[in-house]
Amino acid sequence: MARETPPGESPGEQGKHVQAGRFGRALKLGGLATRVAGSAFANAVGKAFGPSTPEAATDAAAQALMQNAERIVQVMGEMKGAVMKVGQLISADPDLVVPEFADSLSKLQRSAPPMPFEMVRAQVEGQLGDTLEALYADFETAPIGAASIGQVHRARMHDGRVVAVKVQYPGIADTLESDLKNLGMVLNVGRVLLAKERLEGFLEEAKVAILDEADYELEARTLQRFRKLFADKPALRIPEPVLGHTARQVLTMEFIEGEKLDDALRRIDDPAVRDQIVTDFVDAFVSMFHDQHVLHADPHPGNFMLDAQGRIVLLDFGCTRAFDPALCDGILDLLMAFWDDDMAEMERLFRALGFGEPGVKYPDAEVLRTYHRIVLEPLMHDGPFDFAGWSVHGRLRTFMRDHLEMLRLPPPPGLLLYLRVLAGIKGQMARMQANVNVRQIAEACCRRHGRLPAGV
Repeated sequence: MARETPPGESPGEQGKHVQAGRFGRALKLGGLATRVAGSAFANAVGKAFGPSTPEAATDAAAQALMQNAERIVQVMGEMKGAVMKVGQLISADPDLVVPEFADSLSKLQRSAPPMPFEMVRAQVEGQLGDTLEALYADFETAPIGAASIGQVHRARMHDGRVVAVKVQYPGIADTLESDLKNLGMVLNVGRVLLAKERLEGFLEEAKVAILDEADYELEARTLQRFRKLFADKPALRIPEPVLGHTARQVLTMEFIEGEKLDDALRRIDDPAVRDQIVTDFVDAFVSMFHDQHVLHADPHPGNFMLDAQGRIVLLDFGCTRAFDPALCDGILDLLMAFWDDDMAEMERLFRALGFGEPGVKYPDAEVLRTYHRIVLEPLMHDGPFDFAGWSVHGRLRTFMRDHLEMLRLPPPPGLLLYLRVLAGIKGQMARMQANVNVRQIAEACCRRHGRLPAGV
């Protein structure tokens, strides 16, 4: 049966209706763009005729950005789908957004307004072909989480198993193209990104991610696959799917109790325990890419928990990617060349991997060396690295401005998602205030793959 919560206490009962129609969603985003543009125009007028001091003008501009941030994030959370997903992708790397947007966007990492329970019931019963009461012994009306593609409810099977049921919002795939086009206009006007040229890439990534995430049967099979791949990793937990209660827009899986990973780490007083958990977290992604040649490709903070036994729980396998093993090995070869300070070998490897057009003139050795010392700083010394104190974006932006020849080396398409995941992991490490020896993890991986002899 659906277990009701007293009125006034259930977010499921008070949830917002998800706008599923393409026309209605376009109107909502169009209205948002108009309000954001109006705010920007008013601020420009205020600069010209209002505050008489630079400090007052700066305060007014910051206030206008904050107001626009709240407007954009509120609409992202209400509309779900592509609109909310883009917000999550952007917020995964704090260095990419202007400071006024960072805190507001972080709300999309945790939760969002849920859809009403009557919509949940209709989705579950329509997808699984039976009444909610016949399918589950108990089904809580209040969701335990609401994200971009769907929301999750705790339930109990008739055999007593406690499960999490992910229910997709209606109309996600049908409105995808329209949402992304209209959202691009809003984000351009709202000046969300520090690097505006990244916007098109984010929108394309969101499109690919949503098409995958909207297929919950595919996600169930992916859960099974990852559970097998990482069965020998006792520090990790991955939920087990319940295939008999899963369809394209409903996914039933093992319920795992836990606390959001970065919140849990802040509660741990013992630095050795905290550092070991973070080390296991990094090692999990290194192993995924270099040992198994796959990636969990949605590294926003809401997808990682810590259970009562101190194990890292990985959630949301709707967006994963497989990679060519030769590409994964090529990254290790690049790392070895960097450690050997062999810039000629790095250029050869970059060309082989497809960075830049064939025959493009590469930057000189000192430019390559300096660039990689900026972006690979955590791997330069053998010891704990303070990720919370590492802000690479400003230094990198200055360097790129002074060395525009680096712009001739865009990464190959096959590595774009990998690089985005790295950016997300970097942001997560900063939030977790990680202080961990990533060089040691990287060297262990190189040994496993024959790049370093044992004991070196």
